Amino acid sequence: MPEATPFVKRAATRDQLRRELFDLVIVGGGINGTAIARDAALRGASVALLEQDDLGFGTSSRSSRLIHGGLRYLEHGEVRLVFESVSERARLARNARHLVRPLPFVFPVYQGQLSLMTMDMGLWIYDALALFRNYRSHEDLTPLGTQDLIPGLRGDGLQGSVLYYDYQTDDARLVLENALAAEEAGACVLSYGRVLELEADRGGARGARVRDRLTEEELVVRGRVVILAAGPWTDELAGLAGLSERWLRPTKGIHAVVPHERLPVGAALVMRHPTDRRILFALPYFERTVIGTTDTEFDGDPGAVNATGEDIRYLLETAAHYFPTARLGADDVVSTWAGVRPLLHQEGAAETGAVSREHRIEERPGGLVVIAGGKLTTYRRMAAECVDLALRLLASRGGGPSRRRAPTHRLPLPGARGLESDAELEALALRLASRLRPECARHLAQTYGARAARLEAIIAREPAAAEPIAPDLPFCWAELELAAAEEHAFTLADALVRRTQVFYRDRDQGLGIAEQAAARLGRVLGWDPEEQRRQLERYRALVEENRAWRRS
Repeated sequence: MPEATPFVKRAATRDQLRRELFDLVIVGGGINGTAIARDAALRGASVALLEQDDLGFGTSSRSSRLIHGGLRYLEHGEVRLVFESVSERARLARNARHLVRPLPFVFPVYQGQLSLMTMDMGLWIYDALALFRNYRSHEDLTPLGTQDLIPGLRGDGLQGSVLYYDYQTDDARLVLENALAAEEAGACVLSYGRVLELEADRGGARGARVRDRLTEEELVVRGRVVILAAGPWTDELAGLAGLSERWLRPTKGIHAVVPHERLPVGAALVMRHPTDRRILFALPYFERTVIGTTDTEFDGDPGAVNATGEDIRYLLETAAHYFPTARLGADDVVSTWAGVRPLLHQEGAAETGAVSREHRIEERPGGLVVIAGGKLTTYRRMAAECVDLALRLLASRGGGPSRRRAPTHRLPLPGARGLESDAELEALALRLASRLRPECARHLAQTYGARAARLEAIIAREPAAAEPIAPDLPFCWAELELAAAEEHAFTLADALVRRTQVFYRDRDQGLGIAEQAAARLGRVLGWDPEEQRRQLERYRALVEENRAWRRS
């Protein structure tokens, strides 16, 4: 019997959402929401997860894509936050080893700045807080050693640098794997399910009136406890629940992608803007380099945030200061991404950089829990804390599962199952390389991990699916089929922006292959020619919107 199509599965999900009274209804399908769903389902709770757009559409796919201990938080005395971060960093490096990879960072020291001895002392504290479980301990580099690793770096006044390690990730796929693991554990996941109304507590349950944005159908999802994990939409959703308090102080972060050959960094470079001294990075990004990020106040729609000409100028000014001979200009920018940080509202915090990255999880009357703030690195810990509170609330209302301890500290995400070491990950890449292009094999191993077997099955059935999507990128067509069939990709943008990174890494942002991509996705999703045309139009509009900063 043929496997059910994605839309048939989706219809079954809607039916289940209508019928069941859930222990927990989670609003928000970013990293916090999906991790909460996974944790709660693994503890035996019945869980519904509702996301108004694609999974990870908001902040969770628009970060700097770093899993880091927060070295700069030491500057603000947030020692506890750094300890939590380095501890979670170690867990993620083990439980998501295919997605969380070590990345060297170089922090250069110039005349008139902190001395190398001071930086060295700071890194010893950083190493100690990690209980010396870092990928490698930090080391000092001479000016020559620094410039060997970072070609073109300004040498005038360079005293040397410190080299230390944090990690890099694919933030969108980290969200996706948490969602897939939540589903495996029994959670009911609905993307493109916009919450229109949160009804008051009735007989021990709350109701969320939801519109399926793909079909325009409406349904009511009922839960004993509702958790708002809505990121930068927290204040808006809290208003729907009747709460008037302010939770957030949103700020905007911008990243610009340039060709690696124009900025060939061999490690992540820590930079300070020449005027306001804010910390930024130049990050290796496969065949590209990323410059970011800004940190400015934002009060608009979090779903419609984009770079401005002023934002890009700010980033290029920093790059020009550190790489004076590179002469980077606007024409070098391949793409940009912009996200809204859902930082906590704090009285008296004058500058955005001084706003704490701590989180806040609180109960409100009528079976409501709100989680706000936090950072990507500590998402698992925040989710466990949130589920702890929700289960206590459930128990006080006479329900909930018996299992109380969070199991996620030791359980790998789906792609990391069976990969007990980096050597096993390397062996997977070598095995894939026996029948795929080497760059594609490595990409599939480090993106899908053990789940790459699903792509091998597609390629065995259709060898042409192993062909590259774009000439200088490692992505293959089989990834689009898997995205539509098993990874909740319902639009062309879902596939090219968040399941792959064609939108950010292709020199024309996927415009040249968009028509072929729409046809391939359409085969799985049942799109007729008219729907394929609509998907193309929307994708082209998205690319145009991403490039709008050039006009300003």
